[in-house]
Amino acid sequence: METKRLPSLVDWAVAPEWVTPEHAAFLMGRGYDLAVIHELVSIGAFDLRDAPDGGYLIERASLREYQDALLIALSE
Repeated sequence: METKRLPSLVDWAVAPEWVTPEHAAFLMGRGYDLAVIHELVSIGAFDLRDAPDGGYLIERASLREYQDALLIALSE
């Protein structure tokens, strides 16, 4: 069984400002697959914009904001 590599700080630093849902799932780490990203998009967890191919892109900064908010909520 292949283990998915965790994202590093370098991965975050070199990621474009707007990422695909697949790239967002990678940056978020284990436990975040494409289905989870789509569910979070459906509840408005991230800032989005239209992609040239007709899909959508997710703002990298909003991924980090979501993670920070989750950590705060879980620590209380």
